[in-house]
Order: sequence, then structure tokens, then C-alpha cells
Amino acid sequence: MLIGSDKGLVHLIYKAFMAYQMPELGREIPFPKGLKKGVAMKKQWIVFLVFLFSVTILSPNHSMAEDEVKIGYLSIVLSLPTFVALEKGYFQEQGVKVTATLFESGTLITDALVSGRIDVNAGSAIIGPWLVEQNMPGTYKIFIVYGAGKVPQDNTMALMVAKDSPLKGIGDLKGKRMGTFPGIASLALAKAILRGAFDPNKEITLVEIPPGNIVQALAAGQIDAYFAPEPFGMIGEANGVGRRLVKSPLLLLNLNTGLPGGPFAFNSKFLREKPLVAKKVKAAYYKAVDFIYANETEARKFLAKYTNLPEPFAMKIPFEYWIKVEEYDKSSGQPYFELLKKEGLFQKDIDTSQLFYRE
Repeated sequence: MLIGSDKGLVHLIYKAFMAYQMPELGREIPFPKGLKKGVAMKKQWIVFLVFLFSVTILSPNHSMAEDEVKIGYLSIVLSLPTFVALEKGYFQEQGVKVTATLFESGTLITDALVSGRIDVNAGSAIIGPWLVEQNMPGTYKIFIVYGAGKVPQDNTMALMVAKDSPLKGIGDLKGKRMGTFPGIASLALAKAILRGAFDPNKEITLVEIPPGNIVQALAAGQIDAYFAPEPFGMIGEANGVGRRLVKSPLLLLNLNTGLPGGPFAFNSKFLREKPLVAKKVKAAYYKAVDFIYANETEARKFLAKYTNLPEPFAMKIPFEYWIKVEEYDKSSGQPYFELLKKEGLFQKDIDTSQLFYRE
């Protein structure tokens, strides 16, 4: 039953409908007070109801409820699918309203995922999530892995020294000060790559520095080197501050199964409560990954926008692979975990192949 303003709205819509159907009449069409007999009038009334439904329900201005998702990301190369999905509108295509929050470190973004302050960790070092699994099993599920495949390369991390530094090799860092991002994961990885040259617990000073300050710290002489994810190597080079002490520093770990640099992961509670929304988010990210591979030049421009990397450097910085969970060799990360466990980072055994999202 229509009341008040509803009757007035329908009356106006009906008049507009009739004017559209019979514009030649040029006069006001009286609003019917009831259904009249006759096949023609019944058909006209049915058409009117369809017209009323279309303009009130299917109108482009009709606001449909969107699924809200909180995503955390870092200002580094591995976050590129997030930048692409935001810029290309892939989340909106899926009916997902995203709140994207920039975090200063992998530790902070992992903590936010565990506490439920974000639903999706859109890329951070794998070590943090492994630490979570050790203490809080089943907290997350991985749906994309960024990292090197079974090839002798790694473009995820950079080991930088000052541009005019006399240091020539990793052994020259003995007795020096090296910056890393804050958090136990960054420290553990730094120690792992140094261990082949000297004892990183005794013969070097590791300094935790926020991402936004690490290049400036090298320029100011506060540290002798820094170990950080890309694009901070490129940023150091672009600013004329630093040069690479060694290329692909993670290859010093001598792993032959590839390096799972960083996972994109769902909070498990979010998965349980909103499984269909998770599928939408996954679809948006998969489309972004496909876009990167098909339109790399355009995608790199988004990297420049979100990481403050000068465009000439953004256009040539090496990428690793964004590997969809269905295509990833889920056992390939286990040797990396075992190596870090020997470093004392983990106290419990974890089957890393069981940490992945399955529909």
C-alpha cells in the first residue's frame, strides 16, 4: 500500500511514463484510481509496473550495498597488485569497498592482520606470518606469493652502502653499522645473509630504522649500510646516495627451491565469516596480477605513484613473480623455513605447505 509521498512519487512516474508512451496527446494523463477492465488497459498497467520497477530499483543512481574490506599494504614493489587494483577499479568491479592502509613495517601489518584490524595483508616478508603460525596456528591463509621461482635470482631485497663507500664485499661489513626495517623478521633475515661472512650476533651492529628514514640515515652517515626490500635500493640509487654492495643478497642463503619473499594473506576469521567476499577480493587481485604481466609499462607508473620512486627507476626496477595460490609449489618454502629455524628464529616445526587458501 502506498502512502503520502509514495503516492505522489508514483503519480509523477506514471505521468512521465504515459507522456513517454503517448507524447502526441500533449495533455495531462489522469492517474488511474484502480484497474479497469480490458486487455489493453491490463497490458498497459503491467508495462507501467515494469517501468516503475526499473526506474526505482534498477536505476544507475540506485546505491547497492558494497562489501567492506580492510587491506594493509607496504610502500614497496611487492605491493604493486594492490596499487593496480585500486587504480583500475578492480575492487569496485567486484562490489567491494576497500579501505587501504599504509603500514611502516611488516611486523606492524602482520600484527594488524592477527588482531583483526585488517582483513587482508597485501604483502609483507614471509617470516612474520611464519612466526604467527608458530604461536597462533591457523590465523591466516595465503592466496598469492611474491618471490623468486627456481631460478638463480632475487630482486626482493637490496644491500646498499654509501655511493663513495670503500666497502667492497659483504665481509667488509664486519664491525660496521647496518640498518634494517623494524621487526624481528628483518633482523633475522639480515643475520642469515651475514652469517657466511662473520658472526652477526657479535661482529656487526644492526640498527632498526623506519622505512621512511633508512635512505636518509645512510646519506647522513648514521649507518654504513642498509638491508631493505625494493624499491629502497632503487631509491638510494635514484637519490645519488647509495650503491649495491652485492646483487641479489638473498642468494647468499644458497637455497635451490626459490624464495617465498612475501605472501598476500586473508585473516582466517574474515574467511570464515565472509567467504564470498574473500573470493571477490582474490578475483580483484588476480586480475591485477594479470594486468601487470600484460601491461607492465602502465603498471610500473602506479609503482612510481605509490612508492615515491622516480618514474625512470620505476620503469626499470626488476620484478619477481606474483604467483597465484593454485600455481604455487607449496612445498618450496620449507627449506627457507628450516634455514631460519637454524638461526633460532623459530622454536617449533611448521609444515609451511599447509598455510595456503583453499576454496
